[in-house]
Amino acid sequence: MKLNGEVPPRPMANVRKTVRYKLQVPAVSRWKDKKRGDEQSVEGRTRDISTSGAFIYAQVCPPEGVTVKVNMVLATIPNSARSLRLNAEGRVVRSEQPTSGGGTRGFAVLLERVLMHGGDAIAEIE
Repeated sequence: MKLNGEVPPRPMANVRKTVRYKLQVPAVSRWKDKKRGDEQSVEGRTRDISTSGAFIYAQVCPPEGVTVKVNMVLATIPNSARSLRLNAEGRVVRSEQPTSGGGTRGFAVLLERVLMHGGDAIAEIE
């Protein structure tokens, strides 16, 4: 359909194949700096997570395309030293910088290998 000779923009389609859950938990991300070769690390907090990825708020963002290792504590078990942890490896696919009007810096990671740890049990998620 054309309006005054112009084609109106189409709304962007949601191309995600998995459901995202708003889950805000601590996350530690580690990656190897390509220029210097040393390991970088940043503590952050997840905005959301799915079986295939996560968005993590952090003061420092890994560069797009770099492989990161992400460790999260999803839950602690009351009256116990045990917790439910997620250890994953993935690739940074996007980073967001704050605008002049404010906002928070963060990055999106596509999870490629995920291990869940709960007490003595370990499960790999595919």
